[in-house]
Amino acid sequence: MEIKHEMKQYTPLLLLPIIGLILVACSPAAPAPTQTSPPPVAPATMLPTAIPPETFIGSWAISFEHSFPESFWTVGDHRYGFYIDCPLLMPESYGSEWVWFQATDEEIMPVYELPIYLRLGGLSLGPLAPISMDTIHHDQATIAVVTLLGITEEDAKLAQASSDCEILMNWDGISTEVLTPGEPFQP
Repeated sequence: MEIKHEMKQYTPLLLLPIIGLILVACSPAAPAPTQTSPPPVAPATMLPTAIPPETFIGSWAISFEHSFPESFWTVGDHRYGFYIDCPLLMPESYGSEWVWFQATDEEIMPVYELPIYLRLGGLSLGPLAPISMDTIHHDQATIAVVTLLGITEEDAKLAQASSDCEILMNWDGISTEVLTPGEPFQP
C-alpha cells in the first residue's frame, strides 16, 4: 500500500518530461534564417531619394550627375554614398548612408537601353522615378544623380555656376567622383 502511495506522488513528475517531448515533437519547425550580405535597399536616411520641396521654396530643380559606362560594375555587391556641400542652397553639408546593390551576370536580369540611376535612396529607371530595384546586370550603363528640388530659378542657376556647390559620390569605399551640375529645370 505504501508503494502505491509513493507512485501516485511521483506520477506528475514523470509525466512532465513526456508531455514536454510531445509538445516539442508536435510543434511547427522554426523557419530557417535567411542570410543577406548587404543591407536592404530601403533608404537608410531620413532624406528621401531627392532633396524635397519642403527644404526649398520654388518650382525649379537642378540635378548633379556622373555617368558610368556599360560594364563598369564588376559582378558582386557594391555600395555608394553621396556627400553634399552646397552652402548656397543648404545651410549644412550632408553625407548619406551607404546604398547597396548587386551587379550580376545572370541572363534573367535585362540590360536596359536607358541607364539606371544611382540615387540617394537606391536604384531607379529615371532621375525622379520611384526606387525600384537593387540588382542590375553588370553590363548596364548607370548614372549617379542627386536632384535638388523646389528651389528658385535664380538659386538653380547659381548652384549650376558656383564652385561652392559640390556633390561627391564615393563607391565601394575606394573611389570618389565629383558630380557635374546639369541645366536647371522645372519638374
